Amino acid sequence: MGKQFNVGNVTFGGEDFPLIAGPCVIESRDHCLKMAEAIKIVTERLKVPFIFKSSFDKANRSTVGSFRGLNIDEGLSILSEVKSEIGVPVLTDVHLPDQCRAVGEVVDVLQIPAFLCRQTDLLVAAGDTGKAINIKKGQFLAPGLMAHAAEKVASTGNDNILLTERGASFGYDLVSDMTSIPRMQSLGYPVVFDATHSAQVPGNGAKIGLKAKNIMQPIENVATVSTEDKLRKVIIDMTEKPQGAALVIDKDKTLLGLITEGDLRRCLAEKGDIDRMRVSEIMTSDPVSINIETSLKDTLSIMEDRESQISVLPVTKSDSNLCVGLLRLHDVYQTSGQRDMIPTLAKAAVAAGCDGLFLEVHDNPKEAKSDASTQWPLDQLEDLLITLIKIHKAVNG
Repeated sequence: MGKQFNVGNVTFGGEDFPLIAGPCVIESRDHCLKMAEAIKIVTERLKVPFIFKSSFDKANRSTVGSFRGLNIDEGLSILSEVKSEIGVPVLTDVHLPDQCRAVGEVVDVLQIPAFLCRQTDLLVAAGDTGKAINIKKGQFLAPGLMAHAAEKVASTGNDNILLTERGASFGYDLVSDMTSIPRMQSLGYPVVFDATHSAQVPGNGAKIGLKAKNIMQPIENVATVSTEDKLRKVIIDMTEKPQGAALVIDKDKTLLGLITEGDLRRCLAEKGDIDRMRVSEIMTSDPVSINIETSLKDTLSIMEDRESQISVLPVTKSDSNLCVGLLRLHDVYQTSGQRDMIPTLAKAAVAAGCDGLFLEVHDNPKEAKSDASTQWPLDQLEDLLITLIKIHKAVNG
């Protein structure tokens, strides 16, 4: 028997079968309250413990024009209303260490996105809140390696940890390996299965001939700095244009280098003087870049090179080094999905013994502002849960 703990009136690691559910992103106050109430009605009728999930910011959207959600203040205000008016625990994502304290004052569970599951500062800051932490397994990680992510949270003295399986990268698609559920349970923490994100089809653009120019972040939306700029300016510019990196260019927009969030974190960890140090001292000179006409298939090959660990690529034009934008791994993972496969995946995961289910649910998936192709329809939620409850009871005697 692994770790057992409570989130409000919801128990993980016991005999219950909790559901974490809600729309992918907070679209409005009214919609959020409506969805929380509707899901609560279904779960109360079926006696399924329920935690409401929705994100105030989807920082890993595919394109810069994608709807990311509301700002943190408005989003947390709405989630607070869900708790007080609907009377259910709430969960939301955090993307930056400095978000954790404010988020932890409102929500019951802080969620670490899959792409960020190795970020030490984020995991430690989340653990320091004392709230339950749901760590989504990166698509790029073997199940056993989630021990390191859990250890980072547990190092704060907080071991109220959930691990969530959401599929593994295989070529340009996701594959759900159900053996990962008992493997992660062997680490001593309850394991939740994310049936909706596991039904995504990452990198679908590679299959339909998209190129870098179709999904890159244009240079106007990316922080741009010169080699002589002080690091404080870089931090300010990257905060205003949060794309994960700053492009170092000259007055003619020729690419000279790249500074990532990781570069800045390392500098700060080494107590670098951001008011004295210049961009030239920490930037990556002559970074790997791609041409604006590069296919997404070739882009993926470059970015998924396990030795290079590339997550952002400057984009240049023609044969020159003229910088026109930035392409992030998040942009490459432009997704479509197989909604019809969600029940199959969910049933398999429950049969494999998962300790709970994660479902993004929407009353009108086609009009959803995020992950429209894989949100489960609200009017089909009860039927799906009835089937899953039967499987859970059969598996657990």
